[in-house]
Amino acid sequence: MGRTVKAQGASLQEALGAAVGELLGHPGEIEVRVAGADHDSWAGSARLEVEVGSDEPVPPTQEEAAPSAEDATEVEPASVEELDEEADAAADFMEGLLDALDLPGDLRIKLHPDHVELEVVEIGSGALIGRRGQTLDAIQELVRCSLQRQFQRRARVKIDAEGYRARRLERLLEKTDEAIDAVLDGGEAERLEPMDVFERKAVHQLVADIDGLTSRSQGREPARRVIIEAE
Repeated sequence: MGRTVKAQGASLQEALGAAVGELLGHPGEIEVRVAGADHDSWAGSARLEVEVGSDEPVPPTQEEAAPSAEDATEVEPASVEELDEEADAAADFMEGLLDALDLPGDLRIKLHPDHVELEVVEIGSGALIGRRGQTLDAIQELVRCSLQRQFQRRARVKIDAEGYRARRLERLLEKTDEAIDAVLDGGEAERLEPMDVFERKAVHQLVADIDGLTSRSQGREPARRVIIEAE
């Protein structure tokens, strides 16, 4: 059985801090829903519903299982100005979240050609990561949705904590290499685990370097996956 935690505060940071504080270490998928008139500007009162499901896998619906026509690259180019303003907004939010959770931590911002990486370091614990990265995924989703509302475009900010996503990407690329070998050996398509848009892009790029193979994305966020198959 899942559970739903409802929290509110004078700002998104306070509301999320209260919800995350209650859910630290809780297993299962985490989904965040936001309510409140002023949440797009990071200010004003806000209400959160954080729904935590069970660890049991949920079979995809027919719509989720259908291949998407979305371009496999998935991450659109961005101007330096756009990335700068998204980085500033996300940094303001994360600083407020750390304050709300009473956690130490510094922010490192890296500008890439197509996205911004905002990493929280020197926390001293895995509080922002959670079990299997579920807490970090919830924070990422909230930042993504809020930036899209604020700037009226697709958000290109990746939130990390203590290098978790870099370690995860390394493991995913190792699994991708294994899947590539399996497709080359047996010819059957391989379906990888759900990934975020930046992870999928890295996988697509890896597959693109292999003759005779192709890759595509399938499903809806956050259950969107990469399929590797023979051409």
